[in-house]
Amino acid sequence: MEKLKTRDAVKKEDTWDLSELYQSDEDYYKDLQLIQKDIEKIKTMKEDFLKSVDSFLACLDLEMKINRALEKAYVYAGLKLDEDQGNARSQERKGKVEVLENEASQETSFIAPAILEADENLIKEYLRDDRLKDYRMTLLDLLRYKEHTLSYQEEKLLAIYGNVFSSSDKTSSYLRNVDLEFGLIQNEKGEEVELTTSNFSKFISSFDRNVRKNAFESLYKGYQSVKNTLSSTYETVVEKDVVTAKVRGYKDSLSMYLFGDKIDVTLYENLIHQVKDHFQTLFNYFSLKKEVLHLDELHLYDTYVPLVKETEKTYSFEEAKEMVLDSLSILGEEYQALLKKAFAERWIDKYPNKGKRGGAYSWGCYDGKPHVLLNFEGTMSDISTIAHELGHSLHSYYSNHFNCYQEHNYVIFLAEIASTVNEMLFYHYFLEHSKDKNEKLFVLNEMLDMFKATIYRQTMFAEFELKAHKMREDGEILTEQVLSDMYYELNKEYFGKDVVVDKEIRYEWLRIPHFYTPFYVYQYATGLSVSCYIAKNILKGEEGFREKYLSFLKTGGRDYPLELLKLIDVDMENGKMIENAISYMEDLLKEFKKTYDEK
Repeated sequence: MEKLKTRDAVKKEDTWDLSELYQSDEDYYKDLQLIQKDIEKIKTMKEDFLKSVDSFLACLDLEMKINRALEKAYVYAGLKLDEDQGNARSQERKGKVEVLENEASQETSFIAPAILEADENLIKEYLRDDRLKDYRMTLLDLLRYKEHTLSYQEEKLLAIYGNVFSSSDKTSSYLRNVDLEFGLIQNEKGEEVELTTSNFSKFISSFDRNVRKNAFESLYKGYQSVKNTLSSTYETVVEKDVVTAKVRGYKDSLSMYLFGDKIDVTLYENLIHQVKDHFQTLFNYFSLKKEVLHLDELHLYDTYVPLVKETEKTYSFEEAKEMVLDSLSILGEEYQALLKKAFAERWIDKYPNKGKRGGAYSWGCYDGKPHVLLNFEGTMSDISTIAHELGHSLHSYYSNHFNCYQEHNYVIFLAEIASTVNEMLFYHYFLEHSKDKNEKLFVLNEMLDMFKATIYRQTMFAEFELKAHKMREDGEILTEQVLSDMYYELNKEYFGKDVVVDKEIRYEWLRIPHFYTPFYVYQYATGLSVSCYIAKNILKGEEGFREKYLSFLKTGGRDYPLELLKLIDVDMENGKMIENAISYMEDLLKEFKKTYDEK
């Protein structure tokens, strides 16, 4: 196997260009010193900032200046660290800005409570001043929290305890990713290898049934050995949510988490009901898998193996680039020009190197271009990843360039839409142009797995979270047995009677990190459903729709997500998006079966 290059041996043209952020470390540390001075200055504004519109604006402007500079410094430090996570200099650089962020958070924590304790009419009077127009959305949104905000001293106390409240997440992460060991298993060659959380996905999708079965059983045997500890960390998260919702005057935990995006709890609940009403599509997928894999019975450890092997054909980065550009040309000249800009101006860090963070992401700040981290090795999946991450990048680029700083950030509810649209357009392009039926079957399999994992699996996770929180709100104690029994029953319901739901799956919930960010995962399902609608309309050339979609990408966070989606005629509250997405999956099943039968 070819040895990974060290970072300093990677060609410059294959790395991202961060010079737009800082030309040197000297410039970076100078910025930190300036931020420190601004933090000291904002401390002096605490007593007088509400006395006049001038002092009010001066304080808000300085807070924004601090946040904007910190965002730039934090992104730079994070990107540099991800180039080589073992680099001590990069670790120090990231540590410095994190300390400064914490200080800034504490020293500006007086602003929101003071605004909320003030006479609301005074704030609205200030907002009549045209100089505050860029703060209008932020301030009116803040005023919504008035009835859920505590006194300044209470809020400051909660801010100080922030790290304590997050300790369960940290503890569970160390246990899952560092301390917990799963022993040895045999790979496809009969060699003994250590099973880890990192390589589990490789073994659970192995075409060797013994390998995936052993990986499945060994992993969950490991989690079973620490079931009480991890149950305790999760129970603490739920307890914190229940207590916080009560203290802040929310109806329940779910209402508290959805309040920020102005989303009614019925949307969350209806997602679960709608998915359950369409279980048959998922069951048809499992029946197809059982048939194609020639299995007498389908176990849970069989559900991750692909229906067909990925083609061994690999592509150069230049070939991948052209495929991405061609597949997304349907979005028009404006979008295409930005994609070319991303490739030409080195937004992308392309290849693996020693110490580089794994996986892929898109990340940036208001004062710099978005950057894409890849670990490109030339597979078909790698090419779809480029399309996906550039979807994020162009969404961010548009949001930054068409909105003021205060309104540029789009919320998580919208974050996966543009990326998944790109991914789906790429897949459709490939299906249309490939002459190789095996390649087509692989792409169809990838799309089916995306729907299974995103629409159904994430909704099952969402239901687990909702049940756990409601049980605690009703006074029930969340023991390991209660949570594991509940999770096991959900698996039986979601996988259906034709799949053998192995007993080990009762411990799967212990390994899901998203449960430590409550009521987050449902947005994956809603996001994919919207992406299906957008991709369908673009592919069929719906008149004027492409322009609507690009306008939507330019909205940033200037309004609440459900309102912004109406710009592309999406009403998430009527439930049609989920039904349309599941109908899309049914069409993919038919196309796979037709192509497979013709093979």
